[in-house]
Amino acid sequence: RLMKNSKILKVFPRYVQYTDKKEEGLMLQHFVQESVCSHIPSETQPQLYYMGKIRPEISAYPRILHSHAEHVEISIIYSGTSEYLIGDRRQVIRPGDIIVYNAGVVHDELSNAETQIGSYFFAVGNLSLPHLPPNALIPSDINPVFHIKQDFSAIQTLCEAMLAHFEQTSVWSPRIIHYETMALLEIVWQVIHEQQQPQSEQTQYPIGQKILTYMNAHYREQLTMQQLSRDLHLSESYISHVFREMLGCPPMQYILRKRIGEAQTLLISTDYPISRIAQMVGFDSQSHFNKRFRAYVGIAPGQFRKNYKT
Repeated sequence: RLMKNSKILKVFPRYVQYTDKKEEGLMLQHFVQESVCSHIPSETQPQLYYMGKIRPEISAYPRILHSHAEHVEISIIYSGTSEYLIGDRRQVIRPGDIIVYNAGVVHDELSNAETQIGSYFFAVGNLSLPHLPPNALIPSDINPVFHIKQDFSAIQTLCEAMLAHFEQTSVWSPRIIHYETMALLEIVWQVIHEQQQPQSEQTQYPIGQKILTYMNAHYREQLTMQQLSRDLHLSESYISHVFREMLGCPPMQYILRKRIGEAQTLLISTDYPISRIAQMVGFDSQSHFNKRFRAYVGIAPGQFRKNYKT
C-alpha cells in the first residue's frame, strides 16, 4: 500500500522504493519470495546449551582431546587452516567449514601460535532424530566436515547476532536466541544433506578401534602399557605399533592429551576448584596437573579458564 503523497520511483523483484514529498528519505518494503517450513525432524525440541566465539589469538592455546556426552557440538570456522583429529581420522579444516561432533565423538582441535583458528561453537542438546542415536546430527559413517560454498557472510551475521543477544540481554533474548538456534540448525541440516559423503577410504584398524575404545573408557585410571597389554590380550609392542599407525602418537601420550582435554571442558563449563578437576581426570596431584597442562596448552589452568570465561 502506497503512503499518502508518495510516488513510486523504482520497482525491483524483491522490493519497492518510495519517496515522501515531505521527507527526502527512502522507505524500503521487502516482499517474501517463498514460504519456509522446518526440515529438522527432531522428535523433541532442540535446546542450545551454550555458544561462543574463539578468536584466533585465543586458539593459540588449543582445545585438546575431549568429547561431549550430552550434546552435539557444531563448530563453524571463519579463519585459519589446521588439521583436526575427529574420532580416529585427521582432517584438514579451513574457513567456511562446518564441523559436526556427535555426542561422544572424541576430537582434538589442533592449533598453535603458527596456525591460529577463528571459530564459533554451539552446543545443542535434547536432539532426537530418526534412525540416529540421541544427540547425533549425522550418521557415524558420514564425513563430519562440510563446507559452506556460498553466503558464508550471512552465517557469520547470524552467529554475531546470537552473541549480541547473549551479551545485551532483554526480556525477549531467550526466545530470540531459541529461534536463531533453530535457524542455524536449519542451515546446518541443509548443508549436511546437500554434501553428505561417506568417510574417505582409509585402511581400517579394528584392533586400533578396540584399543581406542578401551583407552577412552579408562583414561582416568593409572594406566600403563603393561595393563593395556594384559587387559586387551595384546603385546605392548603391537599396541604401540597399531596406535601410532592409526593416530600418529603413542598410547600414553594420547592418555595425557585426553586428560588435559577433559580438564579444559571442566574448567570452561564448571566452577570446580582446579585441585578437584585434576583429581577428576586422573592426575595424582595438582602440581603434576599444572605442569602437564602448561606443557600441552601453553598457559596455566587458571589463566585458561579466565581467557575462555571472559
